[in-house]
Amino acid sequence: MMQRKSVLAAAAATLALTLGASAAAQTPPIIGYWLDSSGRIVRNTWGECWRTGSWTPALAIPECEGGAKAAAAPAPAPAPVAAAPAPAPAPVVAPAPVAAPVPAPAPQPAFRTTITEKAIRLEGANFATGSSRLLPGAGAKLDEVVSAAREVPDLTMTVTGYTDSTGNAQSNVRLSQARADAVKAYLVGKGVAASRITTDGKGAADPVADNGTAAGRAQNRRVEIRYVLKEETRVRVQ
Repeated sequence: MMQRKSVLAAAAATLALTLGASAAAQTPPIIGYWLDSSGRIVRNTWGECWRTGSWTPALAIPECEGGAKAAAAPAPAPAPVAAAPAPAPAPVVAPAPVAAPVPAPAPQPAFRTTITEKAIRLEGANFATGSSRLLPGAGAKLDEVVSAAREVPDLTMTVTGYTDSTGNAQSNVRLSQARADAVKAYLVGKGVAASRITTDGKGAADPVADNGTAAGRAQNRRVEIRYVLKEETRVRVQ
């Protein structure tokens, strides 16, 4: 019985080998493509068959070449690369106009005020002896004061009377004051406002000469008129 089973197994094996050889003889071998360990054609990610270096059109198979044996399609030409556009030229900026220098303003004239003190003296010969009455010769000098008062409306003046050292001191003060008042009366009579005139009598004070001589005493018997003139002069500022 065992011998019979061995003979049957050997016969089956022989039949299988015969069928395999027959099938192999009917299926042509795949030569122009890479095969994996299972005998299947290797494909890339796009499903294309990988050709071997020995591939020729004669080795093409329909399942890898679109159903017909044909030469491999040429690789597509690379798409033309568009040239980058040339950069636009930079805008031309016109230079800013240069402003002409502003000329310096011409110097303006300024006013400079000078103050001049005027003094007019009437000596004793212009009065009657021991009296405050003016003699005719005093008018010429007093009219000079009247003209100044008319030209300068805000001019003010001080009239001061003096005597020599002879006689009573109090009497001399009264006489000097009377002579100052006489001069003021003359000026007011010529149109000078009384408010612009101040009078004072100082007697024998402030002598201008020696009371020990007749000539000196004559000089000390006097009336002085003082006033201040303010003169504005236009000058150019440098």
